[in-house]
Amino acid sequence: MTKKTGSADRNAFEKREAEIKPRSKLFSHLSATVLTLVFIFGLFHADLQGLQGVLIDMLFRTQWSASPHSDISIVAYNEESASRYQGSNKIPAEELLATISEINKDRPLAIALVAPLNEKLYSDTELSQLSHVFSKVAHMYVGYTDNESLGRNAPRPLFHTTHYIPGYVSRDTFSYGADSVSRRVMLSIEGIPTLYNKLSTLYQNNHPSLTSIPKTRTEKFGDSLQTYIRWQGPAGTYQPHSTLAVIQKTFPKGTFTDKIVLISTTLKTNKDADFIFTPFSREPFHTPLLEGAAHSLATVLNGDGIYKSSSWVNSLIAIFIGVLSVNLILYLSPGSGIIFLCSEIFLLFISAWVCFSQYHCWIDIAHPIVILCVSYYLVIPYRLVDEYKKRWHYQEKSEFMAELEQLKSNFLSLMSHDLKTPLARIQGNAELALSDSADQMTPKQKQSLQSIVHTTEGLSNYVETLLDLTRIESSKVHLNKSSKDINSVINEVVKVKSLLAKEKKIEIQTKLEPLFSFKFDVKLIQQVIANLVENAIKYSPEGSLITLTSKEDGSWVRVSVIDEGYGISIEDQDKLFSKFFRGSDPKTQNEKGTGLGLYLVKYFVELHQGFVNLNSQTEKGSVFTISLPV
Repeated sequence: MTKKTGSADRNAFEKREAEIKPRSKLFSHLSATVLTLVFIFGLFHADLQGLQGVLIDMLFRTQWSASPHSDISIVAYNEESASRYQGSNKIPAEELLATISEINKDRPLAIALVAPLNEKLYSDTELSQLSHVFSKVAHMYVGYTDNESLGRNAPRPLFHTTHYIPGYVSRDTFSYGADSVSRRVMLSIEGIPTLYNKLSTLYQNNHPSLTSIPKTRTEKFGDSLQTYIRWQGPAGTYQPHSTLAVIQKTFPKGTFTDKIVLISTTLKTNKDADFIFTPFSREPFHTPLLEGAAHSLATVLNGDGIYKSSSWVNSLIAIFIGVLSVNLILYLSPGSGIIFLCSEIFLLFISAWVCFSQYHCWIDIAHPIVILCVSYYLVIPYRLVDEYKKRWHYQEKSEFMAELEQLKSNFLSLMSHDLKTPLARIQGNAELALSDSADQMTPKQKQSLQSIVHTTEGLSNYVETLLDLTRIESSKVHLNKSSKDINSVINEVVKVKSLLAKEKKIEIQTKLEPLFSFKFDVKLIQQVIANLVENAIKYSPEGSLITLTSKEDGSWVRVSVIDEGYGISIEDQDKLFSKFFRGSDPKTQNEKGTGLGLYLVKYFVELHQGFVNLNSQTEKGSVFTISLPV
């Protein structure tokens, strides 16, 4: 009745666990997905421009450097030039007049001054002189960089001789972490076309064959239209000519022919006005504004300005990555989840790099990367809840199995104790009847009583084995060591088992070396040797030989039981000392046994800090050797 009830409870438990597990997983995935979507919606309202700026700069730095635009040259009023004018922070009118005159002799497409030029810096006389030189240039532009000139007409002396327009190189002072990095070029501001826009129109009008140049994609920033600069490389991509070198005519003829020449100051004393930060460098005095203007102009001329992907594309990418990540991380182990997270960030960056380099498209990867990182931590509470549920189920199952195991042990113990006494009485009465009334019995009656004795003896051994098992499982086996010669124990076992051997016409011989007495549990070791001998008899053919040996080997005493039996296969040897294991050889299937004999042998020997060795080959017999420490 107990067995049936335990089996029913176990089946009910497993059925309930099988029903709960899929529902629990489905609920975890659904709830984590919903939470991720809510998080993504909230995240897109957060300002991640600082991270976006870092990532776009990484994309720029990992691009292959391109050659400078062949139709752009830059001329700088640098420290060497300024040394002749006591370090003047502005380009002296004299220097500017001479520089433009020499450049104009080389017939450039256009000359553009990218620096402040107004009445505060130059006198009317100087402006008139400049106007005279400007009028001789086919296309002369002044791209002012001071905010106070925005929207004003050119100074009166220059009014009819130059295009007076904004020439700003944009600096991110409010966006992308307000890091002052120049990432965009202005095409118009407050409706006024900028220097780069005008020069681009001029360039395309003078190169009608350049029909394949795409139209620059623009983006509105406040009152201005801008596009992202396609930086062609770090500082030094455009090598400047100094105004001094131009005046001294050290440049080869044709250097400026049909080119757009940009002129500006590159003085370290004007660091805020003359130098910029770029995606490649944020070092002071590293990249002149003049070179930034050249990159900006090249972007507009080539029509390859970087454009940002649309918000709905970014949203779809973020949702896909968030939902995929949270569900996979829930499924994976924590270690595999981190590897997946790093791999996905790497693949995301590679994908963005390909779009950036091949298609000039800037995909927003800041939000997906944040979503990936946060997804991992969003999953942790779900994993903890899931692990808690699993542990609770395992604990419940473990407690149930422990209770069932305890019931089984109690049942075996009670059954063994209850069987042991009546078996002893039956065996004792049968032996008494044989000894007292043997002369008055017929041969058939004697045979019946002897059969009773043998059967009860076998049952007693089974009961004793079960009792040993229950003692082992309840940890109640304790060593009771005493000093004795193990050879005497071997001889006693041989004497007891000789009758069983004779029934199969098996000979048992001993080859025992003289040994000193040492301490061991006599009862347990006697049972060990008896189990090995009984197994040898049981699994050996009739007329074979069993040999028991003993010897001292250093600090060990080794006892071997050698038989000429059927042998044990390699597959069975690995499991032979397991509880309740029976060999798979068809020749031994009919032999009765509990499958506990060798399990007890190994346990009792290891309880003595010893070990058991087995050497066996099929059809060639087996050698079991127990080693006990002296």
